[in-house]
Amino acid sequence: KQWYQRRVRAETVEKFIENLTELLSNWYIGLETDAEWARSIEQSKKYVFSLGFNKDGIYSSRTLTLAKVPVFTGELNSESVRAIWSALSFELLYLTNDDEERYSIQAHPTALRNIVTQTAALPLGYPVFSSGACRLLTF
Repeated sequence: KQWYQRRVRAETVEKFIENLTELLSNWYIGLETDAEWARSIEQSKKYVFSLGFNKDGIYSSRTLTLAKVPVFTGELNSESVRAIWSALSFELLYLTNDDEERYSIQAHPTALRNIVTQTAALPLGYPVFSSGACRLLTF
């Protein structure tokens, strides 16, 4: 029985050291306001955890997990953009179709027609709108 207990203790100590090593290398645990928080994000720590306390007496916590998120980028040919703007001006000025939800804007998702239409100068496009900083969450 004693040899078994020693073996279990040795395995437990090994597992504890393994978990502690993983914790130290992959995690940052601390305050969000610390410089180490920003450094941990810059160093691409896999997990960043913080506890906070605001002036209203409310505790909060935040956990960030490093993950790969696919981002698609592309480029539109300038001639395609001008062609969409030309069709838009024809439709609005000569055919007098001023319905904001008209099908022609949304008819070509692969040409990003809706976005290209919004970038046209007024009165064809939409007024410029800026929302400021946004927080995007991915799950």
